[in-house]
Amino acid sequence: MKKALVFIVKLIFIVGLFAYLIYRAAPGSAFSELSSRAVNINYLAIGFFFNLAATVITIIRWRALVRALGDPLPTSDALKYGFIGFMFNLSPIGIIGGDAVKAVLLVKKNNVSAERAAASVVIDRVVGLYAMFLLGLAVLLATGFYANPNPLCKFVTQGLAVLTVGTTVFLAFIVAPASEKNVRIKIASKIPFIGGVMEKLTSAALIYRDKKKTLFLSLCATFVVHSFFAISLFFFARALYGATPSLIDHFILYCVGNVGSIIPLSAGPFEYFLDELYPLFAIAGRAPFEAGYGMTIGFTYRIATVIVALVGVGYYLFSHSDVRQALDK
Repeated sequence: MKKALVFIVKLIFIVGLFAYLIYRAAPGSAFSELSSRAVNINYLAIGFFFNLAATVITIIRWRALVRALGDPLPTSDALKYGFIGFMFNLSPIGIIGGDAVKAVLLVKKNNVSAERAAASVVIDRVVGLYAMFLLGLAVLLATGFYANPNPLCKFVTQGLAVLTVGTTVFLAFIVAPASEKNVRIKIASKIPFIGGVMEKLTSAALIYRDKKKTLFLSLCATFVVHSFFAISLFFFARALYGATPSLIDHFILYCVGNVGSIIPLSAGPFEYFLDELYPLFAIAGRAPFEAGYGMTIGFTYRIATVIVALVGVGYYLFSHSDVRQALDK
């Protein structure tokens, strides 16, 4: 009953947010311009290619994190679990759903201990977010976007700075030399309300304290992943509207927009952030962007991720019955 209620609340929020974005954009030119233009299929295909490539690299990165712990994980299994997890990420369960699915399959299908499986998905998620925060903050500072007097720009810059510092502290906490008294685990266990969960997660993540090279290489691969996703967003924008903000501007839009992906919802926050930020970017020779442009481009990006996730649907439907049974238990 509780899960059903959470599902309904999330669904209402997502539908309500999109309804608000569409209502706000209706009087503007975003929809009329889109209906009067022919979509550039070549740009659309390029955007989809970069989106798919980024997803595959993400899965290979996770496989490397698993193997770094000494647990075998064939590439075929990694792709299967990764795409199935990606499929669950796009369900109303949110981002935690896909991570949990990958961990469960590792434990039940590859005999990986629960602690090591949890460590792989926790570190995979943290490294992914950390690279995105670093990339976003670097682009904001390099382009001077942080100096824009718009309150949203200042809020975004300050938010990314805080998130970057927070994840830096967490990773430093993980890779610091071992302590005989397990101080880090004790600190995590004393966090109000979530101490028990954090104690287990910290215990799992600490497995990687002697895997600094793997963590560094994973971080480098993740910069490529986020760059590919940002490039795909740029090409989707070009496919829909032709003249759009620059590629580096779409790096800002992607990184800031995906801060909303921290919220465990399958859709909505990313499109909302893009719709809020897009009017801040001006292009010489064309009218300013209005409400609706960012949402439309973000929604196209979302459709591409859904198409990529169909690979996971295929894996799920046509895999051996014991894989489906492992997820159903």
